[in-house]
Amino acid sequence: MSAATDLIVRYYDALGRRDIEAVMAVMHPEISFQDFLEGGELAGVSAVRAFHQRMFDTLAPDFDLITVSVQPDSRLRVEMQVATHDRMGHLWSDTRSYALFALVDGLIHGIELQAAA
Repeated sequence: MSAATDLIVRYYDALGRRDIEAVMAVMHPEISFQDFLEGGELAGVSAVRAFHQRMFDTLAPDFDLITVSVQPDSRLRVEMQVATHDRMGHLWSDTRSYALFALVDGLIHGIELQAAA
């Protein structure tokens, strides 16, 4: 497994454990990505920490990684199955999802959700 793939696996493992410190440990100080909970753009570690805390407080997503592949522009494309439950355990959705990760200095610098291919 490459270091980049290992980083993505660690990120999703931390999400699954709802471990905010482990999530933030893989984020670049200049992280930015889409706020897929409320819309808009998140920039910086404070905003990204608050986003993940909101997600952990309101949802219980389970991520099953299917593939991680390097794209021609060096970003990593992640294909995953995401089952999202509310905090009471009720299933909201179970769908295939895709994301592009930009890495800088061995950390996640950007995340872009993609439509199904």
